[in-house]
Amino acid sequence: MGQLLPVRDVGSIGVVTDIRPASLPINAFTRAKNVRFDEGRVGRSPVFRAIKESLGFNPRLVYAIPADASGGFAAVVLVSDTFSIKQYANGIVSSLQGSVATTAVNSSSITATSLADIAYINRRDRIPVYMLNGGSSFAELPNESATADTYSGEWDSTWRAQSIRAYGDFLLALNLTENGTNYPSRVRYSNLALANSIPDSWDASDTTKSAGFNDLVQMKTGIVDGLTLGTNFIIYAKDQVWLMEFVGGTFIHNFRKLYSDCGVINHNCVAEVEGTHYVFDHDDIYVHDSHTRQSICDERVKSYIFNGLNTAKADRCFVHHNPDLDEVMFCYVSGDDMAEYTHGDRCNRAAVYNYKNQTWSFTDIPNVASATVGTVSSSATYSNTSSVYNTIGGTYYTQEAGYDNHSLFVGESNATDGLTSDKLYGLDLSDSGTLSFPLDTEANKSPFLERVGIDLDELSPLAGYKVINKIHPQVDTTDANKQFTFVFGAADLIGDATKYGAPIVFDGTTDYKIDTREAGRYLSYKMTVDDNKDFNFLGFDLDVITTGRR
Repeated sequence: MGQLLPVRDVGSIGVVTDIRPASLPINAFTRAKNVRFDEGRVGRSPVFRAIKESLGFNPRLVYAIPADASGGFAAVVLVSDTFSIKQYANGIVSSLQGSVATTAVNSSSITATSLADIAYINRRDRIPVYMLNGGSSFAELPNESATADTYSGEWDSTWRAQSIRAYGDFLLALNLTENGTNYPSRVRYSNLALANSIPDSWDASDTTKSAGFNDLVQMKTGIVDGLTLGTNFIIYAKDQVWLMEFVGGTFIHNFRKLYSDCGVINHNCVAEVEGTHYVFDHDDIYVHDSHTRQSICDERVKSYIFNGLNTAKADRCFVHHNPDLDEVMFCYVSGDDMAEYTHGDRCNRAAVYNYKNQTWSFTDIPNVASATVGTVSSSATYSNTSSVYNTIGGTYYTQEAGYDNHSLFVGESNATDGLTSDKLYGLDLSDSGTLSFPLDTEANKSPFLERVGIDLDELSPLAGYKVINKIHPQVDTTDANKQFTFVFGAADLIGDATKYGAPIVFDGTTDYKIDTREAGRYLSYKMTVDDNKDFNFLGFDLDVITTGRR
């Protein structure tokens, strides 16, 4: 027997790709995907469940309209690349198109917002559309030419906005084209909106109204998007960040620059979390509260994310906040060495940040275009379901007692990657989830963990040669299949690639240790899980023989 090294809290640090492995604590990982780090353990990341298959169109947006005070009006809206607008409810996809015309295929990003119990959807090439609380279809904002003899202050039929957002009682239009002229730094705001009513005026010349506009003339590039932060509104360009605040009186709003060395990479790339914004920028991911700002990926996963990001498809990026798991998902098209969905046009990678534990991980996502948090219901019950029990999350009791909010995604088909149809997915914990929809076997990839470059300098000098004698894993699962695959390896020089041995299956029902004889100055190991079960990996005891110089 050699020296015994107990390693615990393997989920406390997460993935660190940008620091030399030999400089990392032993309980950090150099690569990992489809796992989550929580409370010192490593477990399975949430799985994708198929809520609705074969949507019949290429989805570009999923948006859950917030419920009103009475608890109603919580529709899940789907918008296609031709601006076909549909609703998902209780297993049925129905049209909300109304009088809104569809277009030829357009891959531009779509923004959505809600104000005064009314939902709004916008794409750059058209007049924004809206739907009233309890409505059955969308319609264009009432519009007319501002040159009309009896102009009433409605949305000008020539205006096109990059983004539509709500702020307080105002509806905002960002980065406008008006009558064929571009105003990329313009913020146009409506008159105050009353409950369940669209704004009655956009006329900046009407002094009896609060409508107006402001051109941020110091802005070098056009506005990309914006989002409310507390009592203020934050405006993002590619390389600047501005703050908009309501002051009332003659000026209505005040504008001031916050930052001149950062911005946002695309629409829908900011998430508000507990009084802060998490922002996906062109070369960084940062968090700020309008006063202080810091990178959350620098010297951790920054290089890995941005070296893998396909910059030609930066307009596919989006950010999603999963409040149930305290996670923010930064979604993008990646060519990194762990990617498995490599032939699609939409996002295949999510860099996942757990803000409670301050850990990073990565997840394979199935050619996904958009995400939201909303409520879906299922008619599945214990008596009528055709699904296999172990593919159902949670319990039937929880499903029939009520429906929770869940992270919802829309993804496009791609036969080359095994994605056979356009789908609405629900993201749910594998074992303790509450979505009564079957696991989508096409949309989920196996968990994987790797740690290379373990120098064990606490046991032996760097020049020392180490031999892994045994390892006693602390890993378990409630699943009947308790098998996990480990591979061990080593390298002699810090820059050498690891030479791995043969895979070894560890069965938690019969095994308590793994025997191996991999040797070198820098040790490595990998763990894979070949199915979608949740598990708890807490740590291990490493039995290692240390020798002198070699």
